[in-house]
Amino acid sequence: MNDLTPSSPAGQQVADSQVARHLFQIQEVTGNVTVNSASVVRSRYLEHVREIAPLELLDRDEELAELAAFCQEPDRGPYVWWRAAAWTGKSALMASFVLRPPPGVHVVPFFVTARYAGQDDRLAFTEVVLEQLAEGLRQPMPAFLTPATREAHLKGMLAEMAGKCQSQGERLVLLVDGLDEDRGVTTSPDAYSIAALLPARPVSGLRVIVAGRPDPPIPEDVPDDHPLRDPGIVRVLGRSRWAEAAGADMRRELNRLTRGNRAERDLLGLVTASGGGLSGTDLAELTGGRFVEIEESLRTVAGRTFTTRASRYQPGTAPPVYVLGHEELQIASAASLGEDRLAGYRQQLHSWADSYRDRGWPEGTPEYLLRGYYSLLHAAADIPRIIACAIDEARHQRMLGVTGADTAALAEITQAQDVLFRLPEPELLTMARLAVRRTSITERNASIPATLPALWASLGQPARAEALALAIPGHDRRAQALAALVGAVAARGDLERAESLAEAIEVPRLQEDALIVLAVAAARAGDHQRARRIAAAVPARRRPRLAQAVPSPAGEADTAGTAAPAELVPGGMSVAVQSAKELTASTAAAVAVWET
Repeated sequence: MNDLTPSSPAGQQVADSQVARHLFQIQEVTGNVTVNSASVVRSRYLEHVREIAPLELLDRDEELAELAAFCQEPDRGPYVWWRAAAWTGKSALMASFVLRPPPGVHVVPFFVTARYAGQDDRLAFTEVVLEQLAEGLRQPMPAFLTPATREAHLKGMLAEMAGKCQSQGERLVLLVDGLDEDRGVTTSPDAYSIAALLPARPVSGLRVIVAGRPDPPIPEDVPDDHPLRDPGIVRVLGRSRWAEAAGADMRRELNRLTRGNRAERDLLGLVTASGGGLSGTDLAELTGGRFVEIEESLRTVAGRTFTTRASRYQPGTAPPVYVLGHEELQIASAASLGEDRLAGYRQQLHSWADSYRDRGWPEGTPEYLLRGYYSLLHAAADIPRIIACAIDEARHQRMLGVTGADTAALAEITQAQDVLFRLPEPELLTMARLAVRRTSITERNASIPATLPALWASLGQPARAEALALAIPGHDRRAQALAALVGAVAARGDLERAESLAEAIEVPRLQEDALIVLAVAAARAGDHQRARRIAAAVPARRRPRLAQAVPSPAGEADTAGTAAPAELVPGGMSVAVQSAKELTASTAAAVAVWET
């Protein structure tokens, strides 16, 4: 048996006895098997969509209305294919529609793009769509998916979600933009496409919107009777003068950069090879250049070629990161640089990552190495490095310090296990090492105080609090943490986030408690429409007394800002504050131990 794990301090930390103790977990798995993960997932994919959407969509009101009609009118569908040439503004249109869908339409999107590492193949599509469906169905992500089971789960959950939407008077829409950018159909002769995964006979309540350029042609693995082969579903998107003007400026700038000085070519090469996500500080460290000069070049000289997005884990505090400004720029840049030069830049990124690994992933480790780099490894199918990252305890500890939870680490382990399951002869020893690492993280999370997430929220770190609450194993303890967190987040005025958290609570009684807290908070804030909607979701047996705090439409003016009776809220509205006090008094030591 060959061990795929390279020699590294992380790999050597797993004792033989530990591996032996977990080898019993490795069995031959066949059929459509579901292994529940620790918790209901929360998708953050809309944050990615916001990075694609323009600040303002110009001259596309007619197209937006046509998209809405396709989704809402009963005699339409089930497919429409919007085709457009490059620099037409197609992705801008689709992203704007996803962010502002018409009433009664639930959109599950995926944007095939090479600008971001690991977002342009069949695996990325299934992971992103399954995550969104699992959130909508309030289910855990199916664990340990294999190529034989992934498609069945996708189709089954699409059908479930369509049924759920229908029962609520809504319609489910699967939207896939950039089918022509699917890298999966170009990697090998036996590769499979995203297009072939789209349902040939969509279930009732499901409609599908796809978008892409006229070429390349439909992949060969798409069946002859698939709706994508029906020319009647094609809608040609007209050109946008705004998109064409922006494209012309970007192309001129890219051409100048490819002929620029060494520093400018290196900036372009590193951002292209990395898949995006490097900050100005990262690029200065990689190139040996001066940070001020690099930032100046990125923002002015090459200001249209590169664009910025906020840090994923530390928005507002960590520096912004850079990506190429358009999908076509990523393609043109990669073609201009050539595979040999791109391989050189990727090796530079590997050496950079190795230098941080050798130092034990110290404080200040670049965020790219904790997130984007792992996607790059998957895009390159670099199995030894994938495994090395997934079993690296020190790296996971640094990820915990940055994100506040082990959610990202557990996701990496699952992705590594998926890679091994796809091998012709899975490496059992490596699987066991991954199982050991997962068990270690899970056991640590079992000791998280249920009130700790609420404390983090009360200290102004709701994202960290949410990630921590969702990482707590066990339905009951996780539900307790989420219920307390709803109160803390609502008390700080973030009612939208609090409502989303309440929906993730899996224990009915605790969810009812959280909804009551939230309805009262919304009424106090003057958001009466939200308060009434949430109150309507509370079971009738608990609703009469809640009516004292949530006004009817006629009584809004008289009750806005008034205090709700404390007995309407389990533990009173100060539940989160009290929880935080109790935590400070009785579990501070445990928190300190857990976070070290």
